[in-house]
Amino acid sequence: MIQDIPVRPCFALMLAFSEPLAMVPVQGFSFYNSDSLSWAFCDSSKPGRHVPPNSQSWVLRSTTEYASKVIDSMGPRKPSADALAKVAEELFREFQATGLNIPQPIFMKAHRWGGAFPAISIGGDDKCVWEKNMKLAICGDFCASPSVEGAVLSGMSGASKILGCLNLPSGL
Repeated sequence: MIQDIPVRPCFALMLAFSEPLAMVPVQGFSFYNSDSLSWAFCDSSKPGRHVPPNSQSWVLRSTTEYASKVIDSMGPRKPSADALAKVAEELFREFQATGLNIPQPIFMKAHRWGGAFPAISIGGDDKCVWEKNMKLAICGDFCASPSVEGAVLSGMSGASKILGCLNLPSGL
């Protein structure tokens, strides 16, 4: 069942800069008019990250359409280092096109994420797959929506289904 869920690919690009991007006033943002980028996030801003002084790392995510087009042109095999370097350059140029005066990074690496996002959600209104006879909840972003929020909502729905089977005293 789960292995049959169609997926959409994307490319992720890790960028490291020798100094924080002071010209970017937010920790993350979405691209609405880009054919190649869907969002950018300051990875260094995540809690608990050890960040060397005077540096910053960002992760960019491509659109699924861009990734599909690139993968169609290179085939399903593992992309070569040259192919990934070309993707990295293209995505970085689009990041620079924001007009925010983004400097050249000290590190840049692209990664193909072939099954990044589910193309469909299989959980329906329940946001999880519930096997009542087995008291089994199958949860994940593929059950609700292709996002962290979808995974959390699916997990909460599954937990609620399981709790409903436990016959716990009320008030717990």
